Amino acid sequence: MVRAGHSPSVRLFEAAACGVPIISDAWEGLDTFFTPGVEILVSHDARETLRYLRELPEAERQAVGQRARARVLAEHTAAHRARTLEQYAREAASG
Repeated sequence: MVRAGHSPSVRLFEAAACGVPIISDAWEGLDTFFTPGVEILVSHDARETLRYLRELPEAERQAVGQRARARVLAEHTAAHRARTLEQYAREAASG
């Protein structure tokens, strides 16, 4: 992932697994893990962050957090990572 240009912190997935609504800066590859505006809020500056905190209704922030939680549990658990690693190993071994 680092060579591909992005390597998200495990904390991002831990927070999402707890259903915490996340505000992140924009970075290449973020949309491969979470859908911006649906499962994660993306901020480009302090003003946008404050807008999310002050103007986005609490219910919508909580819904973003719950959608992120569902995505993590469906696609980004340790078991998913282990299966992916095993698949890579099988592919490498087969040629």
